[in-house]
Amino acid sequence: MQTTKSIGKVIAGAMLSLTVAIIGGQVVQGSENPVSLVKTTCVGSGPGRWRPDREDVAIGRAVYKSLMNLSPSNGSAAVTCRIRPENSEPKFQTLQLEFGMLDRDTTSPPNTVNIYLDGRQVATRTVTAAQTASLLFNVVGVSNVSIETICSSSSEYCSRVYFFKASLERIPQPERLNRSEPQRLNVPEPPPLRK
Repeated sequence: MQTTKSIGKVIAGAMLSLTVAIIGGQVVQGSENPVSLVKTTCVGSGPGRWRPDREDVAIGRAVYKSLMNLSPSNGSAAVTCRIRPENSEPKFQTLQLEFGMLDRDTTSPPNTVNIYLDGRQVATRTVTAAQTASLLFNVVGVSNVSIETICSSSSEYCSRVYFFKASLERIPQPERLNRSEPQRLNVPEPPPLRK
């Protein structure tokens, strides 16, 4: 009787472990999406500078975790990121950007933010202190993304523009046939307990 209970516990434990392993594999597979733009190959340009960072910032009376910032000074700053290596298939379908200027930057002139996809300007937004902006782009077939900030004044310094979302959404891959349904383990039922 003790042996039967032990066998039942071992089988139940094996089934639980298999279930956790299958579910865990699906969670890990889904964790690759989205990808931060900062994790691609990025190069800065302009008299100002860009830099990746991970600091908490207050914009529009809300706290965000900054991914990067561009500091144009009294000129401009830009960053260009390669999101698709040469001679490769497209990996991403959308790019979502969210950015703004700090609440405390009330004396700063506004910044103009320009977005380019493969060298072609596709959006312009102007932000001031405590103001955010959000943009979404289709990037299927795009190789390079450029973000440029331009200070609206040549005689005063503009404060930084902080990017708290720069997410590339992957193109969904077709599911493999053997992954479309959960795998089942056929385990015989334990023998009935004897009284």
